[in-house]
Amino acid sequence: MKKLFLTLVFVLPFCTLQAQEEHLIKAALYLSGASSEEEIPADWIERLEDARTVRVNSLHLRPGVLLTDYQVACILDYRARSGDILSFDELALVDGFSREAVEALRPFLSLASDRLPGQADTVRVRSSALVRTTLSTVGAKAKASGEHWRAGGAWRGRDWSAYAETQWGRNRILAGDFQARWGQGLGSWTGFSMESLSTVDAFVKRATGLSPVWSFAPTNVLKGLSYEYSGRRVRAAAYAALNEAFGAHADYLWKHGQVGVTVLLDKGNFSIAADSRWNWKGVDYVGEIAFRNRTLAARAAVRGKWTEDWKWAVQGRVIPRQFSGKKYGEYGLAMGAGYLRRNRYSMSLTADASLLPIPGTDPHRFQLRVYGMWQWHLSSAWLLDLRLTERYRNYEAPRTDIRLDIKADYTPWLGVFRAEADYCGAGGFLSYWEGGYKADFWAAFFRLTGFWVNQWSARIYCYERDAPGTFSVPAYNGRGVALSLVGSCKWRLGRRFTLKAYLRAACQFRTTSTPAYTLNLQLQGDL
Repeated sequence: MKKLFLTLVFVLPFCTLQAQEEHLIKAALYLSGASSEEEIPADWIERLEDARTVRVNSLHLRPGVLLTDYQVACILDYRARSGDILSFDELALVDGFSREAVEALRPFLSLASDRLPGQADTVRVRSSALVRTTLSTVGAKAKASGEHWRAGGAWRGRDWSAYAETQWGRNRILAGDFQARWGQGLGSWTGFSMESLSTVDAFVKRATGLSPVWSFAPTNVLKGLSYEYSGRRVRAAAYAALNEAFGAHADYLWKHGQVGVTVLLDKGNFSIAADSRWNWKGVDYVGEIAFRNRTLAARAAVRGKWTEDWKWAVQGRVIPRQFSGKKYGEYGLAMGAGYLRRNRYSMSLTADASLLPIPGTDPHRFQLRVYGMWQWHLSSAWLLDLRLTERYRNYEAPRTDIRLDIKADYTPWLGVFRAEADYCGAGGFLSYWEGGYKADFWAAFFRLTGFWVNQWSARIYCYERDAPGTFSVPAYNGRGVALSLVGSCKWRLGRRFTLKAYLRAACQFRTTSTPAYTLNLQLQGDL
């Protein structure tokens, strides 16, 4: 095993497209509201890897992973008054968008138009097949996608995940594994949900409706059959899951907002929720109220801008444990402000205070989290990123964390240096250097990490590159060093077939255990 690992580490760079592209990470940060790679929900990366290009000027434009109901309604209204959108600068002026939104979503959007001077939309059918194997597991999945139909599957040991989707006009049927996310997460929100608010963009959740799950080991997802209708002003959806869960949702949209109702029946438990979102003079007002078994939950947020550069947000939430899915209920208030000066520097500061009551105990659990971030573009190629987190808890030791990143982008050469220290009953320190080369048909990234963490309470989470479909954020604990190599290459075989190979080789040496080696190989064919 050790010889095989070392052979690949030294041979692959000379015969080796980047694993997870930077534009995926940038879009996931914007869509999820996360402040760093470590906070990104893994399912966002998965959805973006499988996302089709959204044609902004399409006659059948619909909300989804990339665009919300409100954004779609604003685009349709703008096009009805001013014609098709022919530049991204023009899109940034539409209600519901901004410079940051357009920059993050630009790789996934198309401005093709059937009106002069644009060009007519074309219909493409794309297919791909993927095989993944590691030393301990063997997996494979294949999918086909086009304008009107999609299908997929995944295998890994005993785990099984599959979906099939068909769409005609404004109608859509989805069968298999899927997620349902409506409102602000009180009525129906399957999958990961961010608990703490670290950036202003995280104060408002992005409801994505029904979406398929494409992974080897999905968690907290629905399995069954669902139907969705998307009209110009009305959207309706319903699903029936195999675990005796049924749900239905209806939305009404207009230029400045949206209102919706969600009804759920899960193993005899009935719940109903009403959500709303509207925009008045550039300020977003978002809220949802839900009832379940005579229990009330509510979440509301307000987000706006003082100037073009300054933005702010406030959120309040009352979420009993029947809704949160956690052991404790949560009653919190959060405030935040951010400043962005394009191509120069940005900063933000948020504070989130929450009461976590435990029935029958006193005093109640209390938590206060303060998060500060400052980014300075030293030049077009150099970025300095400084972050400070302070978390006070009356039931555990307080936690202080400070992190410094220095990033260099001399395309095709890329480099990152990180130093992070924290204290939570004990001290912890992590530092890494990563360098890589990204070309059109191959890429390779090497990382060297050192860590010194005395206790598990002071553990440090650190994002690591991996192949598409795999999002890795391990927790570092103990003392040692780690090395990893992620490489990929692409070959065009004929006019339509492309073969891609991804490999990650890593090893970790700890003072308290034997060395650990990891080898992941993934092959993918696109037709």
